[in-house]
Amino acid sequence: MISLKQEQSSLLIRGMSVFAVALVAMLVAGTFADYQIAQAVYTPSNPLGIFFSSLGLLPMAYPACFFLGVLVQRSLTNQKSQVLRIVGAVLCVVFAMAFGALVTRALLSVRDGFGGMAGGELPTMVRLGIGVAVGAGLCAFGYSAGKNNDAKDLTRKLVIVLVALVASYAFIELVKNFIARPRPFAVLAGYDGLEFCPWYQKSSGVKEFMATFGLERDAFKSFPSGHSMQAAAFLISFLGLSFVFPSLREKLGIALAIEIVFTLAVMSCRMIVGAHFLSDVGVGALISVIAFLIVMKLNRDPYTAATHEQEKTNEGTRIELARGDKN
Repeated sequence: MISLKQEQSSLLIRGMSVFAVALVAMLVAGTFADYQIAQAVYTPSNPLGIFFSSLGLLPMAYPACFFLGVLVQRSLTNQKSQVLRIVGAVLCVVFAMAFGALVTRALLSVRDGFGGMAGGELPTMVRLGIGVAVGAGLCAFGYSAGKNNDAKDLTRKLVIVLVALVASYAFIELVKNFIARPRPFAVLAGYDGLEFCPWYQKSSGVKEFMATFGLERDAFKSFPSGHSMQAAAFLISFLGLSFVFPSLREKLGIALAIEIVFTLAVMSCRMIVGAHFLSDVGVGALISVIAFLIVMKLNRDPYTAATHEQEKTNEGTRIELARGDKN
């Protein structure tokens, strides 16, 4: 059975709860000063900003490809019919290659990835092909790791992690397309009639702006920040990895510190390159933090909770006995 020590769980929950409060404060600050902050920090050609901005894509999709590989191994070795085993394994492989392709395409692009540092990008089909290979490779690595882990509840825990990652991404995309907030680089470019729009207000005239100024749909997907959401998914992914590799559980405290520093760096750089406002990155990261807290709640083992309560009871009994001895 996979379980976390009570001290570990408490540390992670407290740390991410404090981080959530800070992100809410950023949303409030952005509500009143988004435009002014964007004007002050906007430096689209900043190489450091482009680099860390691009790193935001890494913590979610690639670990998901690995987790799907573990599920392939579990699917092929379960007690269900052969047809179900094969179908489940094939679906996991297909999803792994699709996730790898999508994130790699963006990772090597000019707008969202390292292509901005190179000043150009590979053809779309080449980027997709590289991504398929990466996704398949990570899936194979996950399959191998799954064979070395005999935990009976591993499948359930990884499914919860994967659902949290996919649901967070899907929610971000739905809100982006509904709100259609123009990105800072579009607003600050001075297009006639294209003005700043607060995060809580749905944009209008998007198609007209796209037709008139040749803007892409992506220029109207500022709120919330997908890169910030994916960066903040680091701890969810690391928790999933700790289920597969038990030795990583002792590093969860370090992972929490990396989570906060890394996410803040990506959030800042997304603002510097003009991709998002402060409220965008705050809400994007907040979605992953909430998802993490839900994952922790769902993955709490009844056995662990009961053991903790028993330990508290035993400790209370020892204290009472010690007092009795003194008297």
